[in-house]
Amino acid sequence: MPAMSSIVSRNPFSVAGRNIVIVGGTAGIGLAVAAHLAEAGASVIITGRRSEGEQIANDIGATFVQMDISDNASTTVGFASIATNIDGIDCLILNAGIDRYHGEIDDVDVPVFEQVFNTNTIGLVRSMAAGVNQLSAGGSIVVTSSPAGSIAAPGMAAYSASKAALDMLVRTWALELGPKQIRVNAVLPGIVESEMASESTAALEAIRRMTANGMYRKAAEMGPVFQFLASDASAPLTGSLVGAHDGISVGYSKEVLDRVSADIEGDA
Repeated sequence: MPAMSSIVSRNPFSVAGRNIVIVGGTAGIGLAVAAHLAEAGASVIITGRRSEGEQIANDIGATFVQMDISDNASTTVGFASIATNIDGIDCLILNAGIDRYHGEIDDVDVPVFEQVFNTNTIGLVRSMAAGVNQLSAGGSIVVTSSPAGSIAAPGMAAYSASKAALDMLVRTWALELGPKQIRVNAVLPGIVESEMASESTAALEAIRRMTANGMYRKAAEMGPVFQFLASDASAPLTGSLVGAHDGISVGYSKEVLDRVSADIEGDA
């Protein structure tokens, strides 16, 4: 049995010294997670299309590699560049995604629908295919998905379907990479104040009512969740969809039901 002092001194949640690559790390949740992990001692590389990406990375103590995951050549070149900067990836975070309104099916904007899928799903497949061979045994892959993958809403078909596809990819990749001792999990953030959730105050308030505890989060609050999945503390988890959404997918919140009841009574 190991000495008690060695058990106490070992921190399974630590990511210090680990090489972590975040695809889509120049804004929103990706940037907040990158800043958190860099502060926790990880060697962080962020990717994105932004011309100012290098300055963004410098500001948080990370490194930037320009990459457009909607383009095969750009993704391949980007991961080749990553390989020259670090000796293997310990954790690959696939975070890039967009949310574009495409209309309901009787008036759907098909090019926008294709754009959402090409970024949210195909783009992450490109990134996975280009980067997975840089991970060794014990590595962790974390995909940013969404509770929208299991909750339908009018006008959200492209976004929801793209995330539902990601959820299945996470499970499949977990099975495929399990023999190599590489774990694959997803984080499902709820409503987060970021560039992808720049709704009006009224819209955010309406969404807040849908959560179990009447809350929504700031992007920085996702940092510890991703750190957990990047660390040894989550070693038994693979193929898991980790809800970080304040119960938005559990069912109807009490506040929503009370409001609906009040509206019904008011109409009676």
